[in-house]
Amino acid sequence: MRTRRERGFTLLEAVVAIGILALSLMAIFNLNSGAVAMHAYTKKLSVATLLARSRMTDIEQELYDKGFPADDDEQSGDFSDEGFTSFKWRAKILAPRTSGVSTDQLLAAVFNIPVDGTGGDGLSAISSLFGGGAPGGGKDGPAPGGAGGLAGGLAGGLAGGMAQQQMTQFLDQIAKAVREVHLTVTWRDGNLVESLDLVTHVVSLGPGSDRNGNPNAAFNQAGVNRGLGPNNLPPPQQQPPPR
Repeated sequence: MRTRRERGFTLLEAVVAIGILALSLMAIFNLNSGAVAMHAYTKKLSVATLLARSRMTDIEQELYDKGFPADDDEQSGDFSDEGFTSFKWRAKILAPRTSGVSTDQLLAAVFNIPVDGTGGDGLSAISSLFGGGAPGGGKDGPAPGGAGGLAGGLAGGLAGGMAQQQMTQFLDQIAKAVREVHLTVTWRDGNLVESLDLVTHVVSLGPGSDRNGNPNAAFNQAGVNRGLGPNNLPPPQQQPPPR
């Protein structure tokens, strides 16, 4: 009795199957290695973010306690104390440039007052708010109600002069009370150097002020720590109730 012979795989079929299996394993390996690399990068980025926030808080507190430097300042260091020696930081503390700011630019930025580009004085916009203008009225002669126009012109002139003085003081206060802090944290990831940038603005009215601009915050807090009341005065004594 004749038996049926079982037909197996040929050599070509086995080679093709092995090649497909090898390509599949390589794709899976690449996916896994990419996921591991992305996980490592995400972990370092999270650490850098936390370190940057911590260092920015320290810089802000130092500026509140000691006051602002007179000009631009630059600091640098690493996070060895936190246990991350491969992470480094560099901070730039920039003072605002107010010397080249014109009154027109300040009015347009702060009060949103449109100023034309004809080169006129931006204070005329404030004068117009008070009814000011040229007392002559125009080229055809004095405008109706010359007395009112003259009064409006005087009021506008006074308002313009006061505004000019206020703008100068405002720019001077900005230059003393505002600083822009640029913080950069860098770390090495293989052959690449990664970085994380953080920018904030710090406003302080003087050494010892808090984040709300209160210059007596540190003074009062020191008194509270010693058991004193506001302004470092002893707390009021409890009076016994009348009999």
